[in-house]
Amino acid sequence: MSDRVTLGMTLELCSDAIFGSGFSIPGGEDIAVCQDGEGYPYLKGSTFKGLLRESLENLLAWTGGDNGTAGELCGASGWEGAADGRRLQLTALFPDPRPETPDGCYSTRFFTGLEGGVVKSATLRAASCIRRGLRFTGEVTCDAGDVELLRQAVQGIKWAGTLRSRGFGRVRCTLDDPVCEVERPPLTAIHCIRYRLETVLPVLVTDPGRSRDNSYATRGYLPGSAIRGMVVSTLAQQDPAWLEAHRAALLGEGTRFLDALPVEGEGACLPGIMGFYGEKGSDQVVSVLNQDVAGMKRANLGTCCALEGNTVRGWSASTGGNLRIQRQVGKDEDTRPFQTRHIDAGQIFEGYILLDDPTLAEAIGGAFGKQVWLGADRYEGFGQCSVTTPEGVEAPSWQAYGYAPGVQTDSTLYLLALSPLTMLDDYGEPCGLDLNALAGRLGVERVQIAACSTAMAEFGGYNRTWKCRVPTLRMYDRGSIFKLRCSAAPKAEALLDVQRTGLGARRAEGFGQVLFLRRELLEGVRCKDDGGEKTAPVVETPAVRLRRARYRWVMDRSGELYRDGLSRSQLGTIQALCEKAMASGNTEELLAHLEKNTGDRGAKHAARFRGIDRLIRQVLNAPLEQTLGTPGPDGTAQRLELLCLLFDHSRKEGMA
Repeated sequence: MSDRVTLGMTLELCSDAIFGSGFSIPGGEDIAVCQDGEGYPYLKGSTFKGLLRESLENLLAWTGGDNGTAGELCGASGWEGAADGRRLQLTALFPDPRPETPDGCYSTRFFTGLEGGVVKSATLRAASCIRRGLRFTGEVTCDAGDVELLRQAVQGIKWAGTLRSRGFGRVRCTLDDPVCEVERPPLTAIHCIRYRLETVLPVLVTDPGRSRDNSYATRGYLPGSAIRGMVVSTLAQQDPAWLEAHRAALLGEGTRFLDALPVEGEGACLPGIMGFYGEKGSDQVVSVLNQDVAGMKRANLGTCCALEGNTVRGWSASTGGNLRIQRQVGKDEDTRPFQTRHIDAGQIFEGYILLDDPTLAEAIGGAFGKQVWLGADRYEGFGQCSVTTPEGVEAPSWQAYGYAPGVQTDSTLYLLALSPLTMLDDYGEPCGLDLNALAGRLGVERVQIAACSTAMAEFGGYNRTWKCRVPTLRMYDRGSIFKLRCSAAPKAEALLDVQRTGLGARRAEGFGQVLFLRRELLEGVRCKDDGGEKTAPVVETPAVRLRRARYRWVMDRSGELYRDGLSRSQLGTIQALCEKAMASGNTEELLAHLEKNTGDRGAKHAARFRGIDRLIRQVLNAPLEQTLGTPGPDGTAQRLELLCLLFDHSRKEGMA
């Protein structure tokens, strides 16, 4: 049985550092640092793991340790994805304590190349640096037996980031004491477990159907197969004997791990229902299942929706992206940059686990600790989620949209795919909806599809026992809806039985989950919430807004400085005077230089300086809020700094 512990880790900057993001900022830095959504710097978990691996390999070489230990702790090429109690799980490292504003975290440095002892043309580069003295903290989860080895390896990390050969990135790293988890009361024997997860770090849930050669899309929800994989992995580490004794019941279709959906508040939510159309710019919608929608635009409700009276309200989880580079292992490895999309941190998801055997509830609930790790790259600084205590409930909340036991149903039914769905024919081949089999489940003679609105996608997986990929199945995607006509009205109990057990293939992984929507709910929808076509709003902080405004102002004026014939040396002299004035707070020498060149050197010479004289005086004399169009710190130093940013960018353009 594996005993895993979580330790805090601290990284302190002993010099300025550059945690590169792989991006450059138009009009700004050629080398930009990794920033969170509020503009604060951070160090990626995958980057820290690379530093840790290097330090660990050196430590093992110096002490005569086993060379394979580094691979067991940090992973190795060709890893099949099976759970391993020794694998490290790291978070990203964030500033702690965090400065009041992001601006206090940065300074800008400039570099040039030399050729023959002089500056080489077109080599001026600007880099954003994180100021020395900042402290970054995160967490690492490891096997209890590896704590001391890990502590020594962490202390061996002395440099981080880029441009280390120029003195950047000297750090001091330490590990704190283990963090103790609070024991949770066990679940009782129940048939339905409800849980909530909040993403602490970005979560990568790759969507192969929408991914491309070097761009990986993400799903906007947490698939039931990912939840099942996490539970099985945790139980395999905590109590392998119990897992072996209950493997058939846990992994069979008697235990169904449903998809976890992004939620808003405590209300029930459904996947984004397909089939609503409306006029562009209008909130009014109609359903393609019941009306002619010619000339209308399909309404995109996002990942989830809720039916509220005559309105369907939709929303989606907030997503983001990372630019990454494949580290070359062999000569044929592709080292092109690639982008991965992820679910952002701070999103809340709700999911359910349905059990035919209620005695499994206690063990499954025990797999949900204070935190869990989900999705791809969960050993690379992604996938950490905090857990709200799992609890037993009578049924999933979305059952409120369906039929209650004993009520009178109708011969017209609306079947909604809550998760990807396909049934199999007599030969084991996917066939969409097998209407004869569905009629048998509903206890009626005949079922026909009167209308439908669907989308198709392919879904695969990974078998950890056989260490191979599961063949992909083409299924109706979640949110697909069918209008069915039955030869007679089925009993409500038959509908509830289909909803409880699901339809079709791979139900244990959450596929095949369906809901029979009450007819009056769907047919009563007349409007949609405008928020349904937008993801969760991105909160732009004042610091981010100011930074964006500065770069926009620079880009808008980047071509003006050389337009009147100024040379690079003349502009360089003006910038030097601006920097001198910024340091002293006195602009007299700068203004005297401009007056001399616009009034004492002749009309032809003055014509070259009038544009720059006018620009500098406008910036110095006007409030910075008026210049940039957004509020922020204002003073002579800030105005001169803006001018220097423009000079840097324009000179680089002129040298290119």
